[in-house]
Amino acid sequence: MATFVAPAPKGLVKDTNNTVLPPEFYSEAANIRFADNAAKKIKGHDQVFGTPTVAPYFVINWATGTNVYWYYAGTTKIYRQSGSSTHTNFTRASGGDYSTNLTAIGNWTGTIYNGLPILCNGVDQPQVLATTGASAFSDLTNSGGSVWHSVSGTTTVCKTIKAFGNYLIALNTTENGVSLPNKVRWSDAAENFSLPSSWTASATNDAGSATIGDESDFIIDGLALKQSFVIYKANSTWLVNYIGGNLVFSFQKLFNDTGVLTRNCIAEFDGKHFIVTQGDLIVHDGVAKQSVATNSIKRQLFDDINDDYYQLTFCTHNVQQSEMWVCYPSIGSQYCNKALIYNYVNNSFTFRDLPNIYHIGPGIVDPGATSVVWSGQSMTWTAYSGTWGDRLYNPTERSILMAGVADTKLYRGDFGQQFAGENYITTIERKGLTLDGNTNTVKQVRKLTPKISGTGKCTISVGSSMSPNGTYTFTPSQEFTPNTQNKVDCRSTGKFIAVRFQHTEDSTFELNGYDLEYEVIGER
Repeated sequence: MATFVAPAPKGLVKDTNNTVLPPEFYSEAANIRFADNAAKKIKGHDQVFGTPTVAPYFVINWATGTNVYWYYAGTTKIYRQSGSSTHTNFTRASGGDYSTNLTAIGNWTGTIYNGLPILCNGVDQPQVLATTGASAFSDLTNSGGSVWHSVSGTTTVCKTIKAFGNYLIALNTTENGVSLPNKVRWSDAAENFSLPSSWTASATNDAGSATIGDESDFIIDGLALKQSFVIYKANSTWLVNYIGGNLVFSFQKLFNDTGVLTRNCIAEFDGKHFIVTQGDLIVHDGVAKQSVATNSIKRQLFDDINDDYYQLTFCTHNVQQSEMWVCYPSIGSQYCNKALIYNYVNNSFTFRDLPNIYHIGPGIVDPGATSVVWSGQSMTWTAYSGTWGDRLYNPTERSILMAGVADTKLYRGDFGQQFAGENYITTIERKGLTLDGNTNTVKQVRKLTPKISGTGKCTISVGSSMSPNGTYTFTPSQEFTPNTQNKVDCRSTGKFIAVRFQHTEDSTFELNGYDLEYEVIGER
């Protein structure tokens, strides 16, 4: 009998044929996280902050002093969450409800400028909390109270607006009823907790505008990057730098073949931008770009995005896990029901199910409870995997909050071992193993010895096929308890071998590898 020893799991690869993958990479991974040389059950999510008054499309975290708030925007209103379950209407008092066509145009965008939150849905006036003590959002104005910018008496609107240092940059504007999709406007500089005094260029301020129009694509979004601001069009990328003088900013094309898929598809980490483009996932530092998905997951991702609702795709930075989450509506769904997760430290990919959301915001998620207490537990000593007295949130660390639009809920992400109180399926699978390196020999697997830790059961099955792309026949699933068992016996015969591990309990699960005992029984 020979033994095949699988090394520690390293990640998921979908775009390369299974038979040429190194054994540390897997063919399928769902609700699994690759970290610490292991494949671990991904953490779940739970409902927090009571029931939102309106279905939340977008969330943004904001703190002033010792107070931490979440603002959530729906199709027509904005609300503020405070405490454990207090929801207060912060919709503008003048101007009425907001537009209701978010499904057609994409989601809200948000930014924090000089300590003040600003939201923009691309149709209405940008909405700002004008002072830290304001009781509602209002249309963006100059510091003097007049409209933020107007042409011939008609107020300008923009697709998105972002902070860049002490400036605000408005992108893809409509002025006097005329769409100017390549127009960029920037404000005069302002100080803490104040709005710009002007958006109209003069000899006494830094305000101005420019048109980026040497390509046929339009401006979609932008985001600050170190000392620069980056503007993303559909198929090109521009770098904006402060130079002072009459011009104030310089505009230089950075990439002529890479843009962004839609709004909210850019996130910053370690002085770099992570971007979902029109067909790829790239990282750049303002100088050079690199695809991180080629030959691994790119084709699988874009084949799975629902074309009818692609504009709702977004990405978010899960800081504590060093991950970028690309959240998207899969085929057949109008909500973001799946996330492709990229760990930028170990360069691994995996997939996670989502609870039909439209946005995830990073920030402090304080559910109101402070620690794990005796009275709140129903599990046995042997089943419980936490620590008594553990805080349920860390006030110094950013977590993530999910906007559950389908069921009007707010979910704390990356927490616990269940999805909103329900067990979920964790799967990791590998096909195409030749075991002995010979694609012509027929192998019979007799025993699988998993290297698993955790507090619950999992199921294991072994499959086989006579051709590299053929149908695999799996043995019946066998329950495996890591605390009492060390192997599963099986009989699976073929040239190409597969293994599958699944976990469905409210407990932890971790796979560090496995051994397969097999015998070569012939050659064909």
